Amino acid sequence: MKKTIVLALVAMFAAGGAMAQQPVQQQEKKEQKPAVQRSMRPVHRDSASMLRSDIQHRGPKGPDSRMHRHGGPHAKHQHCKEQCQQKPAELQYNALGIETTLAKAFPQAKSVKKTDKWTEVLDAKGKVIGYGVYSKPASDGIKGFNGETPVLITLNAKKIITGVYALPNAETPRFMQRVEETGFFNNWNGLTIKKAKKKTVDAVSGATFTSRAVAQSVQAALEKL
Repeated sequence: MKKTIVLALVAMFAAGGAMAQQPVQQQEKKEQKPAVQRSMRPVHRDSASMLRSDIQHRGPKGPDSRMHRHGGPHAKHQHCKEQCQQKPAELQYNALGIETTLAKAFPQAKSVKKTDKWTEVLDAKGKVIGYGVYSKPASDGIKGFNGETPVLITLNAKKIITGVYALPNAETPRFMQRVEETGFFNNWNGLTIKKAKKKTVDAVSGATFTSRAVAQSVQAALEKL
């Protein structure tokens, strides 16, 4: 009888231990699951460390320097700006040493002679057949929409203006083309130097900045005479 009671008590304790063990195992599994989830989440730094990292990333010159360094929109704009404001192309010369724009204006030109005021254009016999006046360097600093607009003014032997020509420039090509197509460069043809200095011209619609700059460059060239 006593033996039966002891066996029953042992069985009860064993069953109770098994039942108590099962929730513990489930609880351990529940505790492990968030740990796995946490390991898969991105690590978030505290605000102080983020601020230190951001300052180091930007550098001492602020956010713009970061954008320039890493190719952001500011860097693109800066790159465009540097390209747009590049210096105009150099003047070209033919085999006779005459600047090509001047040579086209005077097909009979065989040589030139430079003076303080202008460039004398000579024929094969050494006779002066006309003059050329370059706006540079007087027009340096005069800019249109995007860059300088230097010009060449040509005059005949009687010092009457025969043409105004655009020289290699840093202006936006489509605006300069617009000015040329409207005949803007012909505004000074047939005028004496004195009358040309007093000449006022209207800007070209659709190329206002360019046409105004051209007119100012012409005026700067005439002021040298």
